Amino acid sequence: MKFGKHTKFMIDFIKDFIDGEIDSYFFDLDYSAYVIEHFPYMEKENSELAERFAETIDYAYEYCMDRRLPEEEFRTQISKAFDQWLGKERNQL
Repeated sequence: MKFGKHTKFMIDFIKDFIDGEIDSYFFDLDYSAYVIEHFPYMEKENSELAERFAETIDYAYEYCMDRRLPEEEFRTQISKAFDQWLGKERNQL
């Protein structure tokens, strides 16, 4: 599946967090701003994929923030949501 530039930006950002290139503090600082900036364009690029983003990544983010999970558990939850969001397409990244 081909991703639009805004969806690709969010994929790369989240992958950097999952891969440990960004710690949870900086991920948290940037996440909301990036969603505000890129999500409206993601909806235009692929509305179904944007809706799944909201149901997976954004839901996991809010869940983790509400519960103040430790960094590794936070990373694990986001990783699981990332897999759900992209499904089989993740293998093509």
